[in-house]
Amino acid sequence: MEWLREHMRSHIGGEPSIEPAEGVLSFRRVPAGPARHQDTEAVDLVYQAADMVRGVQDRAAQIEARAEDLVKRAIEKLQIAENRIRSAEVEQRAAEAGMNEAVARVHAAEQALQRAQSRIAALEAQSSAAELCARAAEARAAEAEKALRRIEHAIRTQILETGRTAQRKSAAA
Repeated sequence: MEWLREHMRSHIGGEPSIEPAEGVLSFRRVPAGPARHQDTEAVDLVYQAADMVRGVQDRAAQIEARAEDLVKRAIEKLQIAENRIRSAEVEQRAAEAGMNEAVARVHAAEQALQRAQSRIAALEAQSSAAELCARAAEARAAEAEKALRRIEHAIRTQILETGRTAQRKSAAA
């Protein structure tokens, strides 16, 4: 504001205008006229400049408020995204744990299946051996039965022959 006062003093006093500094508004110099008229114009220019400064300040405040709001919303969105990431990571770890557990169960089931298959193979081998033994026992039983029939036949034949021979001898005697 000090620069504005200095500029106005030089303008009102009729001194030649100095090159405006950076960021300073330049007002065109009005040709010399009655002093009263120049004072009114100077006051009007001061009011216009003050209005412009207030406008710039208001606009800057609006831009700053908007920027703060944008930053706030971006931070909120970032926090939501971070929470989602954390949640997804927790879900991923839970899924991995579940998958590891399922893999362990599958591995245990595969081992149980292999043990069962081994037992089945052993039982099948025992069953085959038992079948062979049973067939061999059946064959021996059939042979024994045949032998028993031969013996029985031989005994009958001998007894009958001995009885006939005895009858012949007694009938002959």
